[in-house]
Amino acid sequence: MSKGWRLRLPRSLFGQVALLYGATALAAAILLPFGTAMLLHQIAGQYQRVMLERQADAVAMLLPGDRPHRAVRAVDLLAGGLTLAVVDRSRHVLAERGPARPELVTGIALDSRTRHVRRGALAAVSRPVGSRWVVVSQDAAAPEVVTDDIVRTFLSRFVWLLLPVTLIVPLVGAWMARRLTRRMSAVSTIAADIGPRTLDRRLPQGTLPAEVEPLAIATNAALDRLEQSFVTQAAFAADVAHELRTPLSVIRLRADGVTDPAVRNALLAEVDRAAHVIAQLLALADLERPPEDAGTPVDLLALAEQVVADRAPIVIDAGYRIALEDRGPTPVRGYAHAIQLAVENLIENVLRHTPPGTGITVAVGPGAQVRVTDDGPPIDPATLAQMTRRFWRGSATRSGGSGLGLSIVARVAAAHDGALHLSTGANGHGLCATLTLERADIGDTRERPRWPNDG
Repeated sequence: MSKGWRLRLPRSLFGQVALLYGATALAAAILLPFGTAMLLHQIAGQYQRVMLERQADAVAMLLPGDRPHRAVRAVDLLAGGLTLAVVDRSRHVLAERGPARPELVTGIALDSRTRHVRRGALAAVSRPVGSRWVVVSQDAAAPEVVTDDIVRTFLSRFVWLLLPVTLIVPLVGAWMARRLTRRMSAVSTIAADIGPRTLDRRLPQGTLPAEVEPLAIATNAALDRLEQSFVTQAAFAADVAHELRTPLSVIRLRADGVTDPAVRNALLAEVDRAAHVIAQLLALADLERPPEDAGTPVDLLALAEQVVADRAPIVIDAGYRIALEDRGPTPVRGYAHAIQLAVENLIENVLRHTPPGTGITVAVGPGAQVRVTDDGPPIDPATLAQMTRRFWRGSATRSGGSGLGLSIVARVAAAHDGALHLSTGANGHGLCATLTLERADIGDTRERPRWPNDG
């Protein structure tokens, strides 16, 4: 069963206001001429009725002392198109002045009260005077009658005056609505740019309509609370990580004193793992804080060479291979400390989740990206989407990780308006992690935030 047709209003405020003004103007264009015409005709009819009564009274005053012929000819005519007649009870015309209208005399009521009748353009009044009646009529269509001509002329000119008004009103309404929606769109753009790195921004006040201003005030208050919670949470994580460093150092010193090598090595391994988790938490806490400046120029190739040189001894001692490829990187503006941490985490991820003998390739470029690939065992594509979640840990073949490495890399990418993309390596083996820094044109001098502790 088909549904009935329904009028759907536009969803946009501009469309609704424009539709409202357009409908109002259309209704005014239709109703105002019609209403004005009714009012003018009513006034003209009332004026005509009063004039006919006065003309009949003038004849009636002369009729008792004069003959009917002398009475109808002695009065002054108050308007054009009039016919004055005196009739008896049998409707015989005793005297008449003006065009003969026998059909009107035949049909008008003759009784003890003054009567009015209208038939098309003809209007008449009958007034009793003894055994006779004075009948005064007027044909509005007669050339000498100007009242109806004035009404028609006024209406025609009024319509021409009304048409521009009905066109201007919707245009003015649409212009006002467009100004309002543009101001709201500008505020919406500011709101859309507010994020973890721009928590200090607020919606402008005093530019929105009074009805919408409370929403901006409430939003700014919510952002104040969010910023405070954000800072408190990041500071808490950093404080906890710092506080744990001292106990871990004490535990490590005491573990060194254990005489049983197997127990000592197990304890040291757990202490190292806990220290690694704390270091990652500190790095994550730094990344979660709102940045403070625009960053500095970063040479991605030089940074990658430094990371590979620093990590190569550990990688080779663990039975892995590592290589660096230059694929034409572009200079970037960003946070060198954060990018270095991201590349180190990508290499560490390979060491923790692939068996010895795996080859690691760090490719820089093309453009503003760093790619770390390995030729380890195949990875189930279903797990790729979960690997950047915090504290998600796969089945590592070596010592367990903290589950923070790839989430930190993703956060570094987001800090540079980029992304971390994970895919399977060449021929379906290993993992290909691509760190893209899309905000990375060194010629771009836009103001950007600064990460705390950035070297």
